[in-house]
Amino acid sequence: MKISTDFAIPLPPQEAYRFLLDLEQVAPCVPGGELGPAAEDGSHPARVTVRLGPMRLVYDGSLWVSERDDAGRRAVLRAKAREAGAAGSLEASMTMRVTPNGEGSRVDVLTELELAGRAARMGRGIVDEVARRLVADMASCLEELFAGRGDGAEAPEAAARISGIKLLLRAVAARLRRIGRKGER
Repeated sequence: MKISTDFAIPLPPQEAYRFLLDLEQVAPCVPGGELGPAAEDGSHPARVTVRLGPMRLVYDGSLWVSERDDAGRRAVLRAKAREAGAAGSLEASMTMRVTPNGEGSRVDVLTELELAGRAARMGRGIVDEVARRLVADMASCLEELFAGRGDGAEAPEAAARISGIKLLLRAVAARLRRIGRKGER
């Protein structure tokens, strides 16, 4: 499944690109995400927890930068994880490109995601909406971080938690709005 998202951050492109590749600095803004220190090969142990109604999905795996084009401000991040206590898995390739956007930057992300297990059975529409909401929440956290940026600025603590029920409700509501618009035609 391919998911295309974008967001803006108030940093010049080169600075935004360098910041976004500092995975340990960005990790606190990923809802439900935890990132460990880098191993010798540059990979990070990672965990993502998402609650969707009564389901709690926990994925443990690795995240690493697999390609990097500093001149073009383009990078590819890869993730591979297994669902804790279940047979599910995920593999993701996230291609990020940072371009000028006024005085700040626009970040375009194309994610190619392969899911197996319980999350895959939820259907593409719900997974797509939840993924978009996660990116929006991350972008909002980054905006807060940059708004208060200064020496020692840290990511807002609330971003480390994720409300699966809110995400699911937002995803279902967005899906119903789209279906309603199609029915009005």
